[in-house]
Amino acid sequence: MLYIGVLEVELYLASARSLKDRRGTVRSLKDRAVSRYHVAVAEVGSTTDVKRFTLAFSTVSGSCSMVEEMLDKLERLAFSTEAEVSGLRRAVRSAEELWE
Repeated sequence: MLYIGVLEVELYLASARSLKDRRGTVRSLKDRAVSRYHVAVAEVGSTTDVKRFTLAFSTVSGSCSMVEEMLDKLERLAFSTEAEVSGLRRAVRSAEELWE
């Protein structure tokens, strides 16, 4: 069975004064997630607010527990950044659920 996990994290970067400041933090977080955990990650939502941004992470596995563990690791990574986590949503679905 195939399982898909998605984690959406809304972050607030109080120290950002420009889009360049925000982009540095976004790039750093994305690069760490990809290099450490080999997951897909994208900035989603509005990209015009200097202090707020949303990242979406996704992972797949043949084990539901492995997907859950990976989402836990990604949550800890998000909380370890200089940005404050202001929102968090996650979902895990089997491929069968998605095809229905």
